[in-house]
Amino acid sequence: MKRYALILAAVLLAAPQVRVFAGQPDENKLFTPAFFKRGWGDLKELPTKPFHWEKKEWFIAGGVLGASLTAIAFDGKVQTYYRDHRSGFFTSVSDVTTHFGDYKQQVPILMGTWIAGLATGNETLNKIAADGAEASIIAAGIITPTLVYCTGRALPNANEDPQKFRPFVPMRYSYPSGHTTAAFSLATVLDQDLREKFGYWHTPIVYGMAVGTATSRIYDDTHYLSDVILGAGIGWSVGYWISNKPRNKDRTVWIIPTTDGVMLTAKF
Repeated sequence: MKRYALILAAVLLAAPQVRVFAGQPDENKLFTPAFFKRGWGDLKELPTKPFHWEKKEWFIAGGVLGASLTAIAFDGKVQTYYRDHRSGFFTSVSDVTTHFGDYKQQVPILMGTWIAGLATGNETLNKIAADGAEASIIAAGIITPTLVYCTGRALPNANEDPQKFRPFVPMRYSYPSGHTTAAFSLATVLDQDLREKFGYWHTPIVYGMAVGTATSRIYDDTHYLSDVILGAGIGWSVGYWISNKPRNKDRTVWIIPTTDGVMLTAKF
């Protein structure tokens, strides 16, 4: 036993420092305990997030909200225009783009990316799946439903006055648009996570799909213009926040010899 202790001491003295553990948590891997832990941390941060915004972020939020509120005055006219200008071609396009904002396209995209990331060990694919799932849950699963309930606006096909709001009345799902929120949250995650390695070639494609989703909601008479503007702003802001938040910091433990023995130093 003493011999092994002497060997270990000799190694420690011979090397200025010994790295005994190096690794990264699995925050960017879907369905891991670290992923759920990171999600819980982000949820706890969410209510106080606006209090830490800078002027630029307040300006963007104010611009989106202002544009949405202004659009309320034109919602009826826009609705009438789309009702009077329908065609087989635009209906076919709408049938495809509208599902970019729901489970029919989002689940295959995220699950396919997750499986590909596991198979190849590609960090970018893993991050897209994790960020996309979390952003969609927070934006379209928490924020938008909360606002929908608080605003209480009926869908266009109810044929009510577009400017009629009945807060906290159930079964009124118009303001803002959940499909548009989900579409822009996923589009933003894809755009931000792919930029570092692939540049901007994909940007018009992913945002084109998101805009297509928003347009389809108006075209299909399921939302107003003001609904999709606010939904797009929520989806973009949450997707940008989640995809740009620092993740997977190195965790390293070092053994450093000292005159009195050894010292452990951890880096997180």
